Amino acid sequence: MKKIRSRIGLCSVVLALFFAAILLLLNTYRKNAAKWFLTPYNRHLYSSENVLLTGTVADRNGTVLSYVSNGVRLYNDNELIRKSTLHVVGDPYGKIGTSALATMRNDLISFRTLEGISSVDEAGNTVVLSIDADLNAAALKALDGRNGTVCVYNYKTGEILALVSTPTFDPVNIPENLEEDSAYSGAYLNRFLSTTAAPGSVMKPVILQTALESGLQASDLDPAQSGPLTEWKYTCKGIARFPDGNVKCPKTHNSQSLTETLANSCNCAYAVLAVALGPEKVAEGIRKSGLTDSYKIGTVNTARSTFRFSGIYDYQLGYAGVGLYLDQVNPCSLLVYYAAIANGGKAAVPNTVLEVRDSSGKVLRRPEIVMTDQLLTASSAEYLRNALSEDVRLTYGKDRFPCAIAAKSGTVSQAQGESNGWFAGFTTDEDMPYAFVVYVEHGGVGSRAAGDVTAAVLKELIKKASK
Repeated sequence: MKKIRSRIGLCSVVLALFFAAILLLLNTYRKNAAKWFLTPYNRHLYSSENVLLTGTVADRNGTVLSYVSNGVRLYNDNELIRKSTLHVVGDPYGKIGTSALATMRNDLISFRTLEGISSVDEAGNTVVLSIDADLNAAALKALDGRNGTVCVYNYKTGEILALVSTPTFDPVNIPENLEEDSAYSGAYLNRFLSTTAAPGSVMKPVILQTALESGLQASDLDPAQSGPLTEWKYTCKGIARFPDGNVKCPKTHNSQSLTETLANSCNCAYAVLAVALGPEKVAEGIRKSGLTDSYKIGTVNTARSTFRFSGIYDYQLGYAGVGLYLDQVNPCSLLVYYAAIANGGKAAVPNTVLEVRDSSGKVLRRPEIVMTDQLLTASSAEYLRNALSEDVRLTYGKDRFPCAIAAKSGTVSQAQGESNGWFAGFTTDEDMPYAFVVYVEHGGVGSRAAGDVTAAVLKELIKKASK
């Protein structure tokens, strides 16, 4: 009897272990099945060239940008749309690592755990991007073959409405010499997210903000003057002299108010401000502005802006204060900074995805709105909003743009060829909470080429909004 009982007990233990193992296996399958099916070795999902053979990508208006039919990944019929949305949508082979096709495979595959691979079809899920394909096309057309990047986004929701990076190529007709031809150098990079460049004068609002928030007084810059910094007058003679070197202006601006120094983009004035602040305060001001932060756009971390202040001479600090010397700024972080000026000191982090839907149209996921830290005080933001509006009125001309904007340009001379140009800012109508950044390589003066690209994209945006 004892032997029977001991055998029953042993059988019970074995049976319990068996069921426990089954439960563990089922739980592991539940947790990891989708990940296992996503592996490139699963030939149901990928072609022999690692092309994802399921899932659809569309823009915010429902325009289909990429889909699968008869075992082939296809793209929109319009070549301009294909090229202008390439870096957001992705190439067939996943070489643009920041794109939707490369980073959102989990969302594109419609996988149901109980049905396994039989639940996967060509249509898959639909990733609805926040971009407007027509805006992207307008931006690429305005760039007119020049390299650079354009982005426009809603600084309250984070939705990116236009995002173009060049050089680009047609994902349907990929050039055979793409990886050898220098004309396509950097074509796999999304410049908005993954690169940095010398900013030039678009950095000046950061120095002005730092000066305002540091408590700098007019007398700290000129003992003959008194009152707050906002009452400081600066006389530009075309050159600012420091013991170890000089900073030059493109022209002599004579006597200016603080607001006029920004509108005139006076290098001398901002070099004087940077040196008065000193390297530690300038570095802290740049850190607070968010320019050195890396923002997470979906699953992609943006490149960090870089600056060097240790062991530099005063004139080098002066040039750093006007966005030159060794300054390197990421376009996304610069966009967010200008958006924060527009929005009282903080802004939504940009995002390229509106939602993910299944084949029946059911919404599976919507990204949350993520706000930045307070990048500048509300009073600094208000001062800069007014100063940047004056910048447009006094320097660029309000009539150039289809709506009221506040903006700053930047121009960075090159050893060879035309200068690189920037144009960054925001619309001032509260019903149109949009910020923008445009960077054009070898486009000449920033207010011209980059400003013209901005005007063309905003014109298309207004046209779309009025329908």
